[in-house]
Amino acid sequence: AGFSDTTSPDVACIKYYGITNGTTATTFSPLDFVSRWQMALFLTRMVGPAGGTLPSGVDQGFTDISGKSAEIQTAVNQIKQLGITVGKTATTYAPDDLVTRGEMALFITRLLKTVTTGPGGNEEFVTGPTGPKEIKSNDSDHNFTDLGLASTLEMQNAIINLWNLGVTEVTAATAF
Repeated sequence: AGFSDTTSPDVACIKYYGITNGTTATTFSPLDFVSRWQMALFLTRMVGPAGGTLPSGVDQGFTDISGKSAEIQTAVNQIKQLGITVGKTATTYAPDDLVTRGEMALFITRLLKTVTTGPGGNEEFVTGPTGPKEIKSNDSDHNFTDLGLASTLEMQNAIINLWNLGVTEVTAATAF
């Protein structure tokens, strides 16, 4: 990836696909926290390589993103259009807040509902034994003992889904 602060193949992959640009041309800053505006950029940059289509990015009514760049405003509006976020409130996105691990699980799970499954991908029926499918795992097993701390049932299910899809890499961990 050309970053001086990490040799991670995962980071090299997201750099290759244009999902990240790094914090500078030569640094990724792997120990930094991720803000909600940064996550919006990651997510929208991931849609194309994942086989999805980005919507227009027309204004979705968030009043707290006007001071951000046009690229950030468009990304935030696009993830709202895709159903990846609903915002912190109906009119605020809170772009400078940090993304929690639970929120990230929700964002990624919702993104997976907007893209098609690739070769060998896990796809399950949305409901019942027939009908439309989405990328998810109906498996409910997991090792986490702290999911009761997740703020909503949707967040708990997103965490379990991503664990069963192999997105979280530490399968022996008991704390999310």
